[in-house]
Amino acid sequence: MKLTNIINISVSIIIVNYRTPSLTLACIDSIYAHTKGVDFEVIVVDNHSEDDSVERLSKDNRIILIESLRNGGFGYGNNLGMKVARGKYFFLLNSDTLLVNNAIKEFYDYAESHEPKTLYGCYLIGDDGTYRGSFHYFPALTIGAFFRRLFRKQNYTPDYTDKEVECICGADMFIPRTAIEECGGFDENIFLYGEEGELQFRMAKAGYKRMLLSSPKIIHLEGKSLEQSETKRKIKLKSHFYVLKKYMCYPTYLLARTYYYIRG
Repeated sequence: MKLTNIINISVSIIIVNYRTPSLTLACIDSIYAHTKGVDFEVIVVDNHSEDDSVERLSKDNRIILIESLRNGGFGYGNNLGMKVARGKYFFLLNSDTLLVNNAIKEFYDYAESHEPKTLYGCYLIGDDGTYRGSFHYFPALTIGAFFRRLFRKQNYTPDYTDKEVECICGADMFIPRTAIEECGGFDENIFLYGEEGELQFRMAKAGYKRMLLSSPKIIHLEGKSLEQSETKRKIKLKSHFYVLKKYMCYPTYLLARTYYYIRG
């Protein structure tokens, strides 16, 4: 993805809004309440909400508002934001998140003093203070990887240390601009779910690490922007099958589809 803007800000915070103006405004308030010691901009992309989102967000002079002419999905919206961003780092933040401490400065300071080919997330918490999923694993893309997972279960238990993980949750991704310039942005064929894994898979192949940091503190009001439903399940499956088809050899992909069909 071609990025043409001049870099003159440390961090560009990008939030995609789709019919969640109250959540988005609360997220922005938390950014301004807690962020100190680092220069930043806030870019909000409204994904053609067709509600009162644009009216409400346009009154906030703290943000750069981009009005999309269509709802192209989460990755599409973030790509729009990154194209106009001026930051050395892009902080992609879900609308249903709230900063609890000076998280952006924590990310920035760590990134500036460590391996540059790294992207970051943190240990997310719910509004009740309990842990929320902050990392996951890439899909098993070979038959060998599939069988290994049958006998060696994946560990999702947080240990609250600074550590390398396979894939950071898409709710908070602190990404060097250079990673997008080198690897490209989100695959816009994925409307929703799995797009952060597909992007990070490409970055991993290019030598980028994915790290969870313990010092930034962020609340994730998980699922508030799209409640659990049959529609959500179908969108997830469609995205998952797209990623499998993109990276699997065709016979393995057919076996994977058969497995999911039998499993129901």
